[in-house]
This record gives sequence, structure tokens and C-alpha cells, in this order.
Amino acid sequence: MDIASIVGVDGFVAGLRRCGLTPVLDCAVVTFEVEVLGGPHTGRLVPTGVGVPELEAWPAVPPHWVHLPTDVPLTRTNSDVNETLFGWVRHSRQIAGWGDAEEPTQAWVAHVRGVLAEAA
Repeated sequence: MDIASIVGVDGFVAGLRRCGLTPVLDCAVVTFEVEVLGGPHTGRLVPTGVGVPELEAWPAVPPHWVHLPTDVPLTRTNSDVNETLFGWVRHSRQIAGWGDAEEPTQAWVAHVRGVLAEAA
């Protein structure tokens, strides 16, 4: 089977590994660290995550929620603490132009970096 054809959680995790990241399944959240490329956290490795239920349709449908530790606050956000890890918050974020990327996980990581550039 072609690794790019794997879908759901397994496909997302495989894609993160292809992007050089180290995903971990923690409860019902796939976590991984992303280096921030802009904003006040530039250069910092920040843990982030995606809830497993949101990955059922991966890569056809991107996750809506970006999970971040509480020490990475976003000033403009709809957020809650449901369905995430203790000490984390999930933030509502739409991703524009989904489906254009050759490597969907790479597009997701770029989206997360954009979100992290907004962090206070």
C-alpha cells in the first residue's frame, strides 16, 4: 500500500513523520511539537495537537480545532477545554484552500504555524 493513501489517524501520523515530526497519541489527542516561525514565540518548539475524532475523514477534511497548552494563549479565539488534554485548550480555526497541497500534513503544519504566529 502507498503510504500517501493511508487515511484517518494513521494517515495523519504517517504524514507528520514524513514531515520530520514525532507524533504521540496521548489519550484521544495526537500531539507533536512545531517550531514557531513568526510572532513572539519564534524559534520555540511548541506542543500542539489534534483530537482523534477530527481525524476520521483525514485528509479529505481537515481538523477544525488546534489544541495548544494553556501557556500559549491566543487573543482572538473561540476556545474550550472539552475533548483535549488537561492543561490544554482547543482553539477554533478554519483552514482556507484545503485540498490544494500535494502533502496534506505539510499544509496542516503550515496552518498550525500560522496560528502560532498569532499567539500572545
